[in-house]
Parts: sequence; structure tokens; C-alpha cells
Amino acid sequence: MTRNWNDIKWIFEPDGSLRDIYVQDVTIFDWEKLIDFLNSNYKIKFGEEENKQIDKEYAIKYLKDETGEMESKALKIDFNEINFHCYFFLPDQIEFDIDPKKIKTINDFESIEKFMVSISKTLKNQVSLTEENSPEFPLFKIDFEKDLNIVLTEREVEE
Repeated sequence: MTRNWNDIKWIFEPDGSLRDIYVQDVTIFDWEKLIDFLNSNYKIKFGEEENKQIDKEYAIKYLKDETGEMESKALKIDFNEINFHCYFFLPDQIEFDIDPKKIKTINDFESIEKFMVSISKTLKNQVSLTEENSPEFPLFKIDFEKDLNIVLTEREVEE
């Protein structure tokens, strides 16, 4: 699909906040599939120890933990010079964040799109890009199973 950068770049104009990528209504099984997929397909850093793989057992235990005593470990994925971060906040929601200052070209956008398509295809679920902490208002959404790939224009958001 050919896109015009001028129609998209408004989404990534730096405003001091991040952009979030969400997958809603997931299960622990979805998290397990995601972890296996990411470990097999992306350059990863998990936690402070420079682990090159996500410790699936630890991550799943953390998602199920109700004591709040386990150490949170961040995930960083380096994909085509774009860093996606995940913090394993909720067992029923997958969230990645990206820094909009790093998204400067249509090629950068297409890297995000490829990442989102790969996640949607793996989990058979919709993946949405939003402003920070706004999962209910997608600016860009992909659902591989439904052949959905929609980017809102700035005008559509203003209406």
C-alpha cells in the first residue's frame, strides 16, 4: 500500500509524549505466543542484564503476580533503528511505546507498520497505534485477519 508521508507525519510530531501500540483483550496464552515470536524474530534486550531473549517464564510469572513484589523488567526491541519498549503492565493488554521524535520518514512509518502487521498476524488480533495512554482512540490500526489497515488523517481526527 502506497502512502503519502505528508498525510501521516502529523501523528509523529513531537509533543513531549510517546506513541503507544496496543493489543487489547489478550490472554496469557497470547503473551506466550508473542514472547516466542519476538524471541525468534527481533533483536531484543530484556531487563538490565543485556539478555538477548525474553525470559518467558519470568515474564509470565510477573504478569500473573498479585503480590507486586517481583522486579519489573523492560523489553526493548530494536527494529530498523526504531526502539519499541514493553513493560508487561497488564495480563489482558499488550502495550509497546515508541518515541515519535525517531519517526521522520515514510520508511520509519513502514517499519512500524511491518512490526504491527507481524504482531497482528501472530496473535490474530487488532493492533492499534495511539497517542500516549489513549487506547480507546486509535490513530492507526491493523487487523491482519480482517484485512484492515487504516491510518486516520489529521482532518478526520479534528471532525
